Amino acid sequence: MMRLICLLALVLTHTVSEAATEAKATIHVVRSGDTLSEIAQRYGVKIAQISTWNRLDRDRIYAGQRLKLWLSGDWYRVRSGDTLSGIAQRFSTSTAQLRRFNVLSTDLLSVGQKLALRAAPPASTSTNRSSTTYTVRRGDTLSRIAQQHKVSLTDLREWNGARSDDIRPGQTLHVQDPTLPASPETGENSYTVRRGDTLSEIAQRADIALSLLRRINGLQSDAIYPGQSLRLRPTQLDEAVHVVQQGETLSQIAQRYRIGLSTLRSINAISNDRIYPGQKLRLRQASSAVHIVERGDALWEIARAYGLRVDDLKALNDLRSNRIYPGQELKLSAASTPQYATYSVRSGDYLGEIARLHQMSLAELRTLNGIKGSVIHPGDQLKVRPLRWLEISEIDWSALSISHEKTFDLPNGPYYGSRPKAATQRSKTYYENHPHSPLKTYRKAEKLWRQFQQKVNGMGQLSDDLKGWHIVLDPGHGGLDPGAIAQTIDGNGDKLYVAEDEYVFDIALRIYVLLRLHGAEVTMTMLSPNHLIRHNTPPAVTFVNEKNEVYNSLAHNRRNTVRDWPRGGNLATRVHIARAALSNAPKGRRVFLSFHADIDHNAPEAPLVLYYENRIRKKRDDPSRRFAQSLLSALGAGARTRGQGLGVLRNNPADVKVLIEMRNMAYKDHVWALRFEELRHRDAEKVVRGLLDYAHSKELSARR
Repeated sequence: MMRLICLLALVLTHTVSEAATEAKATIHVVRSGDTLSEIAQRYGVKIAQISTWNRLDRDRIYAGQRLKLWLSGDWYRVRSGDTLSGIAQRFSTSTAQLRRFNVLSTDLLSVGQKLALRAAPPASTSTNRSSTTYTVRRGDTLSRIAQQHKVSLTDLREWNGARSDDIRPGQTLHVQDPTLPASPETGENSYTVRRGDTLSEIAQRADIALSLLRRINGLQSDAIYPGQSLRLRPTQLDEAVHVVQQGETLSQIAQRYRIGLSTLRSINAISNDRIYPGQKLRLRQASSAVHIVERGDALWEIARAYGLRVDDLKALNDLRSNRIYPGQELKLSAASTPQYATYSVRSGDYLGEIARLHQMSLAELRTLNGIKGSVIHPGDQLKVRPLRWLEISEIDWSALSISHEKTFDLPNGPYYGSRPKAATQRSKTYYENHPHSPLKTYRKAEKLWRQFQQKVNGMGQLSDDLKGWHIVLDPGHGGLDPGAIAQTIDGNGDKLYVAEDEYVFDIALRIYVLLRLHGAEVTMTMLSPNHLIRHNTPPAVTFVNEKNEVYNSLAHNRRNTVRDWPRGGNLATRVHIARAALSNAPKGRRVFLSFHADIDHNAPEAPLVLYYENRIRKKRDDPSRRFAQSLLSALGAGARTRGQGLGVLRNNPADVKVLIEMRNMAYKDHVWALRFEELRHRDAEKVVRGLLDYAHSKELSARR
């Protein structure tokens, strides 16, 4: 009996010892001058976690205070009786974060399973200051490291010559292609202060506004000291909006961003705690003299929206370039006079959508207009923030409607000649087949296109800035291949479905018109036989997946076989069309743009511009890479570039060629945005602005 008791005691001691090694508190003794934000940065944890662990009152700390920090709890081994919510509570995190850290699809756990308790820190032990390497920690997996560094698992294996996913603690991994220099869009994320540094000099070198640098580091003044670690880039926790993910609760979101639950309810006019995936919650209020940058906001369009010059907006906010970041607060005017525009309510509108379109909180919209409930009526005039990109520019788009013997003016139209059988996209798998042969369909599409071109020719010009430029626009997918089809919900909780090819075709058509009005020669790789630019009012009436698009090439469709319908792998045809269109174009002014709206959870929640790169053969299209980087400021905050071996860019005759993922439908908020004509047009104008900026820079270089 005594032997059994000793054995049980030994087992218990071993179990407690193992638990202690896996999750043991580190004690930090507060010194004079310490701040909570500096302590959090030093140990790689969140301020909210330190506050929760130590039950701090308003984050107050004092010299000599002993703070518990759960650091070695990078991971935890599941034991019998454990639940995900219990583990989350024990380590002051949330179930949503545990799911994200461990890529869990459910809350089911197995005894002995290793759980990461926090995200791996972005820094590594590498001396490369661009953070291109990462040192493996206990409990890491290759897939989790790939997810945290926003790279694909395939690339991560390739860069490190890995034949399997086995890794070991202490191993150094390349998390960026080692054959490439650090690019400006990745840059440095942190900096250790040296003797003689000033905060303003660091801000200038890092290309970040001084006010933003202060805010993300919790600094009340510009005083810094040698050895101090400064964050140079904001994270998602610094942003002003949060898109609700599956399984999240309002209290978890409030805790994550260190906001009072009642405050979060008030900002978003939520009477109870009911939220739904894809819902966009605002995390901060702003006065009418401040604009809080959201992902995708560009400096030029913010300036235009509020009637300011870009240079004045930069001077007002101490900006040295056009680079801005999500969550950044921009002063709009030295004067405090409120600036508002008027929005006329349309049938099918509801307050939540109107607030979201104008980057306002629901509480702000209600207060501004004296609305107590949610009832609005078509024709009501509401004061809103003056984001003029929603006015779909100053062009008379109704002038592009064409005369046709059969016109169907539907809520998701107009359609010419034929219309979809369904009123809206019914499901992820629903589609309507092509009604004719490829050749007959091409003839119908070509006739429709000629009429459209005549209408565009009659609209005059906005400028001749792109005169002499030849641009090929390639709407992704089409025909037999719809691309991604994603599900979202409207404000009433009803399911909606968005087909990638239908929406990127609409965006490409808008870009076509704008480029022509700036003097460019433009060719489309794809045509449709029954629709041009479409509207969908209300946005709940989605475009239907019709498999009737054809390649814009008589030579291709002349064979008139089922193979002639566009499909996923037939990228060479798009390159062939580009080669024919650019054959007589002047060298140096030939551009190819392919448009997509991918569904990739490993890609950023922002526009992604891809240029051609074959890492195995170490071949990279450097002119296109520079072109891709030049588009970023026009595409807006958070936009990225990346090299990839894409077939539509390989052997392409254009001087510069890129594929732009306009939206990422892995994020429900992007699916939501694609349904709105105003936001699709905003995406189009961003691309055109980027091309205009690129053309101007080329002209300046030529003059020098």
